[in-house]
Amino acid sequence: WCCCVSFSEPNEALVVSRETIDRYDLDTIDLPANRTDNHSGKPALYRRQKEISREVSDDEWRMARACYYGRITELDLQLGRLIDWLAESKQLDNTIIVVTSDHGRYVGAHGFDAHNCGAYEEIYRIPMIVAGPGIAQGAESQALVQFPDLGPTLIELAGAEPIETLDFRSFAEALRKSEAADAFQTAYAEYHGTRFPLCQRILWEGDWKFVFNGFDYDELYDLKNDPGELTNLAALPEHRERVDRMMAGIWKRVRDSGDRTILESHYYSMRFGVVGPNFASSE
Repeated sequence: WCCCVSFSEPNEALVVSRETIDRYDLDTIDLPANRTDNHSGKPALYRRQKEISREVSDDEWRMARACYYGRITELDLQLGRLIDWLAESKQLDNTIIVVTSDHGRYVGAHGFDAHNCGAYEEIYRIPMIVAGPGIAQGAESQALVQFPDLGPTLIELAGAEPIETLDFRSFAEALRKSEAADAFQTAYAEYHGTRFPLCQRILWEGDWKFVFNGFDYDELYDLKNDPGELTNLAALPEHRERVDRMMAGIWKRVRDSGDRTILESHYYSMRFGVVGPNFASSE
C-alpha cells in the first residue's frame, strides 16, 4: 500500500496556538544573516519585493519565525500520530516513511517573507527525511536529489525493478551508503512564474549554482564561500567560462525535456545569441 498525506502547514498564515508559541523564547530566535541583502547586481524585481517588508522590525521577524517553527512543531505532532498508528498495527518495521515539502519559505531571509520570488536556497534546498528498512539510520546526506527521483527510489526500495529515464533516477543507493551521494552533485529546477513575470531555470553543480532569469540579470553563486547568496558573480569576467558552461547545461535540459515554455511558446527572442537553445551544443 501507499499513503500520501498532504498538510498545508507551515505554509501561508503563520497562526499557532498559545501553548505552542510559548515553547519558543523569542530572544533566542536567530535571524538570518542575509536579511539585510540589498540585492545589488541582481534582478530589480528582488528589490521591489523587499520593499513589501521594509518596515518589518527584527522583533517582528523573530515572532514570525517563532510562529513558523511553531507550525512545524504542530505538524510534527500529527506525523507522530501516524507513526504511532503504524507501530500499533505492527507495520512500522515494514514501512518506508518520507517527509518532505514542495518548497521552503524565507521568513526574513534576503528581506523576503513568502516564497514566490527569487531562486534562493531557502526556497529550493528543502529537507527530505527518509526512514525504513534498508536505509541507513541517523545518517545525513548532501546529495542533490529531486522530486522526480522519489518515485523510482520508492519503487527500488520496495524491491521492484529500478526505473531510470532522462528526467529522473533512483537515489536508493545514496540512502543505503553515504558515499553513494557523490553521484548526486547536479540538480535542475524550473519555475514558470506565478504572481510575477518570473520565469527561471536553475542548475546546481556541486557548490555552484546558476540561475537563468528570462526577465533580468542572470545569477551565479558560490555556495561554499557565500552560502547566504549575497554576491551575484554572473557578470564578473573571471567567471565567464563557468557561466557559459552552466548556461549551456540549462539550455540542454530545456531542449532535452521539451520545455516549451521557453523553447517555443513565449520566448522566441531567446533563440538568438548565447541564451538560446543552440547554445546547448557548446556544452
